[in-house]
Amino acid sequence: MTNNFIFSLDFFPKIGGAHCWLYNVGRYWPEPICVITSSYKDALNEQFLFDAKSHGSILEIKRYSFGFKSLGLDYCFFKNLAILAKLLKNSPSPSIFHVIRAIPEGAILALLKKLFKDKLKFFTYAHGEEFLIAQTSRQLKFLTSLALKYTNKVIANSFSTKKLIVPFCDLSIVEVVHPGVDYHRYQLSSEKRYFDRKKLGLSDESILLITVARLEARKNHAAVMKIMAELRQKGYPLYYLVIGDGEERKKLEELTKDLNIDPYVKFLGWVDETEKVNKLCCSDIYVMPSIRKGPMIEGFGIVFIEAAAAGLPAISGNVGGQPEAVLDKRTGFVIDGNNLFQLKVALERLIVDTEMRQNMGLKAKKWAKKHDWHIVARKIFNIVRN
Repeated sequence: MTNNFIFSLDFFPKIGGAHCWLYNVGRYWPEPICVITSSYKDALNEQFLFDAKSHGSILEIKRYSFGFKSLGLDYCFFKNLAILAKLLKNSPSPSIFHVIRAIPEGAILALLKKLFKDKLKFFTYAHGEEFLIAQTSRQLKFLTSLALKYTNKVIANSFSTKKLIVPFCDLSIVEVVHPGVDYHRYQLSSEKRYFDRKKLGLSDESILLITVARLEARKNHAAVMKIMAELRQKGYPLYYLVIGDGEERKKLEELTKDLNIDPYVKFLGWVDETEKVNKLCCSDIYVMPSIRKGPMIEGFGIVFIEAAAAGLPAISGNVGGQPEAVLDKRTGFVIDGNNLFQLKVALERLIVDTEMRQNMGLKAKKWAKKHDWHIVARKIFNIVRN
């Protein structure tokens, strides 16, 4: 039995960028590693299909009847504590855990570390907005501080996230490692790109914008649509692919009609990984000028690196870790997502200047290659083993 574990109460098939990060670290980990997660009663078929896939020769997934109703101290918290304690009693020593976030998973491991002491080491992954959320509640702040007091290291997805950790622990235990991408998957042929664009009904002159994200206000799809409408009135042949779903979908679909751009915007909903790669590789510009909404920010933005691997220049916002994912004026433009004029200027420059768009795309590819998942996993492995 392995002594390397990833612990996340929620996991595939219900995922976000945080889960993608840990899953790919596990796939490229140089030693056998086991994901400890929940069984989904409401998605058993999807769960079975995912677990049955190949996840590499050394990654396995084990599911338990964990509860996950809140982030605080409740019945589920102590039930999960008991399940994990039983698992640890039967595990090789020392057990090394990669924990998806400080609470509740990190707080559970902190209490277990007091019990198991040197038999347990855990490394907490940090994504950004959870530390802003923790500031809103004394209980959440206490549990976050507890988790980081006992964690061996914190692995932050950006330097922006590292700054948010200041109220909770000594920064000497925080290491920054940007998430990555399966770079080789995005190296599709020009023939494939041509075929996929033709399937979408695009001409050679068409400029295809794309956003891959949950449809929520902070991703700022509405701003993109407003500027797209203005630029189409100027005669630019713009089209927009929106991949993802969420609470804003109906409002955004209505907005496209109000702006008279609905024939040029396609809402694809969630797509599988292969389709996402195909759509990114046949697009021209990635645009997601995310903004802050309450405590919610973009901690880094894995999708910016995925778009870069596809050779797309990107337009990002300037909050959170986005400026670390998109290199301003090199792999794209970093703007104030609340400033529509800045968005219009950046987008129009990339539309008009084909040479700039191509040069930024080439630099983006080089940038993405440095973030291949096997490189990211090796960096984290060296942190864990030192």
